[in-house]
Amino acid sequence: MILRTYEHDYPVIGITESTEKYDTYICRDISGGGLCRIMSIKDSSLFTDLVSRLTDTIDREAFTDYREHFIYDGRLCIAMRYSQGMTLASKLSTESVPFKERLELGRRLLERVVLQDIPDYFLAKCFVPEQITVASDLSVSFNYPIEDIITDSRQNGRENIVKVLSKLFEHETERKVPDVLMDFLKRLPELTERRMLDVYAEYYILMGKLSNYNENDEQPKTFWFKLWDKIKKLLKILKKILIFALIAASVGYLIYTIIDPHKNDNSNGHFKSIGTVTIQNSVDNSG
Repeated sequence: MILRTYEHDYPVIGITESTEKYDTYICRDISGGGLCRIMSIKDSSLFTDLVSRLTDTIDREAFTDYREHFIYDGRLCIAMRYSQGMTLASKLSTESVPFKERLELGRRLLERVVLQDIPDYFLAKCFVPEQITVASDLSVSFNYPIEDIITDSRQNGRENIVKVLSKLFEHETERKVPDVLMDFLKRLPELTERRMLDVYAEYYILMGKLSNYNENDEQPKTFWFKLWDKIKKLLKILKKILIFALIAASVGYLIYTIIDPHKNDNSNGHFKSIGTVTIQNSVDNSG
């Protein structure tokens, strides 16, 4: 099956959802390359309102993740860029990602939002850890599950920026370090009410301040992390003492066995029994 427009062909490689109101397909994007997700809406009474909203809110030149909308076989189709790979949620839960890498991931996420000029509704859909894919070179891409667009759900995507960046620096937030990062995250809800370019600029300044930051050198400021760090140090000392004690005990036992070797009852070479047979001592009556 191929979904066609005047300029593009989208061969269908899979269907992800089918309801009475719409079908959702994963297709190859012949002209743009890669994959795209196409939502095919069946209810023609929704077309006029949806087309009007899409036309009014999207800057087609900037928002290139939005491929196009078109009518095919009596249905309104909305085509969005789709990427495969490890999600940010999976990466953060299965890998130990260094602080500098997480800092760079935050920059690239904000940069992509700025360059794409993503409208709030689409931002609310893509700016969540489960819909962000991360490549091995830390390049990021967004996926856009937009099935509720027919309900006119105008969500505020700016709130998700706060959630994702807080998730990126969850470890630092628990430890309350470093100060400049804590200050940025505290001001972030207010920053997101401004232009996204302003948020990106503030984040870029933050990266400069953290260029020499070493997460291993910073001491935690919360009581429980301080206590845990002290316990870990004490455990290291106890481990060394235990190893030394085991070595000393082994050496002592070795010296003991050399000086006073264990002797059993049969060391003189005489046997009292062989298996179940008892050997009796014979009496020499000669002379």
